[in-house]
Amino acid sequence: MQATEVDLLTETTMSLTITEGKYHQVKRMIAAIGNRCEALRRVAIAGLALPADLDEGDWRYLTPGEVDSLLDK
Repeated sequence: MQATEVDLLTETTMSLTITEGKYHQVKRMIAAIGNRCEALRRVAIAGLALPADLDEGDWRYLTPGEVDSLLDK
């Protein structure tokens, strides 16, 4: 796993961009520096931004354009 970008947004919030993650990888990384992760939110996967109105546990079908963009990678 490789962190490609880390931005501290506030004293207690950060934005972390990774290219690949394993089971609880982000939580373990944060614990390794003496902190804890209270919440995670995925905002994109495989270059596709997740809709802000997609609730936890919900899903939706991909559009034909999204399928094409994934197949082109």
